[in-house]
Amino acid sequence: MKEIIAMHGWAGDSHQWSSWEKIFKSCDWKWQASERGYKNISTHTPKWNHNSNQVEHKRVAICHSLGSHLIDKNVLFSATHIVLINSFSRFIPIGKKNRSIKMALNRMMNAIDTPDEEAMLRKFHKKANKPNCVDIESNESNILNLSASGRLRLKNDLKLLMNSNSLPIGLNNSSKVLIVNSEQDYIFPWSTNSILYHF
Repeated sequence: MKEIIAMHGWAGDSHQWSSWEKIFKSCDWKWQASERGYKNISTHTPKWNHNSNQVEHKRVAICHSLGSHLIDKNVLFSATHIVLINSFSRFIPIGKKNRSIKMALNRMMNAIDTPDEEAMLRKFHKKANKPNCVDIESNESNILNLSASGRLRLKNDLKLLMNSNSLPIGLNNSSKVLIVNSEQDYIFPWSTNSILYHF
């Protein structure tokens, strides 16, 4: 049995994995995607179908950015393999860049549920997906279409991002971990993820 559970990051949704899902399913992997429900999509917290320790059972958790802190801790703990994409232990660095990043995050927080919300989300997704171009208007679930409960969850998760200062809860020393960083990510200060390499 080969299983994958994927967890999107802040302001994302489960539809971002659609091309990945097709590829892995074509190779006989069982695919599930977690969903925070920022938009008009129901929240979803999947569990592993098989939790045995037999060698042929592979359980791969794929987490994007804040997704490593959002994914169910029991899913992460039971994963045989973990892929961390642009993930971090802490987001706000210690030192010179601290103040400017705090100010930027506070501006993002203050923009939620105001007329500035759409512009903030457009800017965030544009930077987070560099160097790729994201067509926001044709996105399957429309990344700008937040629900009322989704806005509250978005705010709470942004607080989680701002206060992150340790490894994601549930990381297991026996899991095989692959860390993937985008050199052109315009959101994340790479100096803050060094602790991941010592996991």
